[in-house]
Amino acid sequence: MKTYRIDGVFTLRAPLSHIGETISAASYLVQERLLQDDGRTAEVFVYSGNAWRGQLRDLAAAYMLDKLGGLRVGLDGFHLLFSGGRIGGAQSVDIEQARKMRGAIPMIALFGGGVGNQILQGKLRIGNAYPLCREALPVLPRRWHEDAARVPYASCTFEKEHSRRDDAKIESVRRYLASPEQTLLGTAPPKKAPREDAAADQMRIRMELVCPGVRLFTWAVLSDVSEVELGCFVSALHAFSASPAIGGKAAIGYGLVDLAYEITDLTTGQVSPFVQIADGVSLLAPPAEAAREAYDQHLRSLYDELLSSDRSHIVGLLGAT
Repeated sequence: MKTYRIDGVFTLRAPLSHIGETISAASYLVQERLLQDDGRTAEVFVYSGNAWRGQLRDLAAAYMLDKLGGLRVGLDGFHLLFSGGRIGGAQSVDIEQARKMRGAIPMIALFGGGVGNQILQGKLRIGNAYPLCREALPVLPRRWHEDAARVPYASCTFEKEHSRRDDAKIESVRRYLASPEQTLLGTAPPKKAPREDAAADQMRIRMELVCPGVRLFTWAVLSDVSEVELGCFVSALHAFSASPAIGGKAAIGYGLVDLAYEITDLTTGQVSPFVQIADGVSLLAPPAEAAREAYDQHLRSLYDELLSSDRSHIVGLLGAT
């Protein structure tokens, strides 16, 4: 078992939306106050470590279940894998069974989860991600200070307006709209037909965004993990490379990123390249490749157990079908 620190940088290839507050038709980025060297405070954008951790959890769960032949799990198992389980109320999952699950399933050991009124502590901690800018220096590692000092936070964000059009006013598609005398898909006509002079169903919204090109420092610590558990983390990053976007509004192209990670063995102090995701392709350095292969081998063993005549152990743990 080893403990690792993984440091990396997101490089934005598209605007990033990560909303902290909405006022009327305007939405604003999540920000934190940081104390500066001169005693002043400055507000700086922060991408939530909890959001990134949750995204990795979903990716790791899907990767594992796909490797197990597209396995379907019961509702309790689903919540434990994808959202960390449930806390409080009746204890519907046996704690001893949950501990066995943690031992057999690296993802549970890594991400942890809640079972009944007990929390299974995970081995993964992920910190908030801050932009490499002058005002974020108090929370950035010293190695990034020189780069960050050249970038004022004011140049890292901008505001943009979006509009939602009223398709009922567009002649090319209006022909699909039922008239007051017609029925719509076999249903009764509306009680009150829209008037031609009615207000258009459209609006304009204003969003605060992080600029493309901004770099965000991110870190994670994996405590007392095996190579297989490290490989589970790599599997989530590899799955992320298929659609490397963070934050909101991914459907309109926001949040696209490149990501470069390096890994530090906190026992030996050795620093090595780890994972690089660029242009939707993941490049795994030897430590990451070896860990993922060990994890895939572990999943193959679980899959073989599922195919065997005595599959009660893994099925019982996952509540699988």
